[in-house]
Amino acid sequence: APGSNGAIVTAAGGASSGLMSGLAAVVASRPPALLLSPAVAQRVSVAYNNLGGILKMMGQAVAAIACYEQVVLLQPDSAEGHTNLASAYKDAARHDVAIQSYRRALTLRQDFPEAFANYVHSLQCVCDWADRPALFARLEQEVRRDLAACRLPSVQPFHAMAYPFSAELALAISMRYAEHCSLAASRLCLPALPHPPAVPLAPGQRLRVGYVSSDFGNHPLSHLMGGVFGLHDRSKVEVFCYALSPSDGSEWRLRIEAEAEHFLDVSAWAVADIARKISADGIHVAVNLNGYTKGARNEIFALWPAPVQTSYMGFPATTGAPFLPYLITDKVVAPPQLHRCYSEKLALMPNCYFVNDYKRCHRDVLNKGALPRRTEFGLPEDKVIFSCSNQLYKYDPDTFHTWCNILKRVPDSVLWLLRFPPYGEANIRLQAAQAGVDPGRIIFTDVAHKDLHIRRSGLADVFLDTPLCNAHTTGCDVLWGGCPMVTLPMERMASRVAASLAYASGLGPEMVVSSQAEYEERAVLLGTNRPLRESLRARLESTRLTCPLFDTEGWVRNLERVLLRMWDIHLEGKGPRSFEVQ
Repeated sequence: APGSNGAIVTAAGGASSGLMSGLAAVVASRPPALLLSPAVAQRVSVAYNNLGGILKMMGQAVAAIACYEQVVLLQPDSAEGHTNLASAYKDAARHDVAIQSYRRALTLRQDFPEAFANYVHSLQCVCDWADRPALFARLEQEVRRDLAACRLPSVQPFHAMAYPFSAELALAISMRYAEHCSLAASRLCLPALPHPPAVPLAPGQRLRVGYVSSDFGNHPLSHLMGGVFGLHDRSKVEVFCYALSPSDGSEWRLRIEAEAEHFLDVSAWAVADIARKISADGIHVAVNLNGYTKGARNEIFALWPAPVQTSYMGFPATTGAPFLPYLITDKVVAPPQLHRCYSEKLALMPNCYFVNDYKRCHRDVLNKGALPRRTEFGLPEDKVIFSCSNQLYKYDPDTFHTWCNILKRVPDSVLWLLRFPPYGEANIRLQAAQAGVDPGRIIFTDVAHKDLHIRRSGLADVFLDTPLCNAHTTGCDVLWGGCPMVTLPMERMASRVAASLAYASGLGPEMVVSSQAEYEERAVLLGTNRPLRESLRARLESTRLTCPLFDTEGWVRNLERVLLRMWDIHLEGKGPRSFEVQ
């Protein structure tokens, strides 16, 4: 969500102010580190390290940083201490100082896979591409070594999603993490949970669908799906939402709580108890809205609380999980030649699998007279504005080099980017200068509230997508704002979502290209041909209220058909299989 990185620091600072005061008192009252004996210093360090770990798990990054700073003060030669401090900085979106701490840790211990993997990720988040090929070559080597030794790879599936890894390697990483979840679930020694009988639904009986997520709140998932849970046809589907996170009091959480037929906060429950509850509720189809994202508790699904289980929306990649035998997607994202990228059987939605609720929640964008002006964000009124409001971790050197080529070929243009995070701005400007582009032609703006972010997205002339990991939520933002995009789909799911969005808008051929060279040519053509650019924008604006991309109610009807088809296949007794709903 725009602003979610920064919000970690703010929320942690507010929630932990009392704890921070207590820590300050403890630090102030104990003797300086140099006056402690080595044995006492080690014991105090262990205490701070353990407390820091607890605070980090609670999401209180600022307080965790304070603890880990004491650890490295007490034990400056501890590679683990510096790595833990770096990880806490990373959680607080302070990649600049995280990188320094990771470097210190790797100086102290060169063979430290966890530190190295997170170091590479922090560099990616701020577009520090020095030695990138060598770093990723080493990272891939370490991942393959872990896989060969049956160890959990140091690279997480969510990070691998945006890395220049092969589809085969990304799948292997996900499969190993799925094995880890299954092992953790098996240690709970829970007996097989009862399921609803595998019989056709009786007249008047509804399909029970359970949505499980940690993101019911101020999060992109709820920004997109907020209206879905209340739009289900209650004559056919009974909806249960199981929240893995406590309420944040946001408008999105309150809306879902109010509109879902059944909403249960299970954030304080044990995994086994959540699985038992889903089973007791007689859920026919359980939908995992997390995958390998923050707050996920995939062990719930590894316990098989429902007879049919599927992955959807939260994690745009294969889970590699036998306990998630289905993935809901579409045939643009997953054409037949790319089914090899997935462990799941694919349930293919009509049009686009990616949902949004913008027609209901953001209709103010349709009123051009109420939209902000370019000058409010430091943008020139008289130049062509190329933009990309994706997070910086999605950038790569080849794409940025193409952007620089576009700027050089469209002289009267600028590139509008988002400080997400802000510590990458200097690196981007340096890369531009090295490519022969005046850094002044790159305009950064701060992250904004969701409503403003969507309203200002249409100020750009052309949105330039990132091929390795596309604009997903952001793609909906810019298309709803009336801004055309240029996107290059590749193999894996995260690299093909924007193409699906573009085709569902009705204007796919005008916005989807098939090579890096065509990407550059299409952007230059739109940048230099004003009538063509304005015609494409006018067509995009005119179809917003009628195209499948923004037809949320129609999308929910199609999802219901997918879920009911899954149940029908289950009744056949032959196991899951891929299918398409027309």
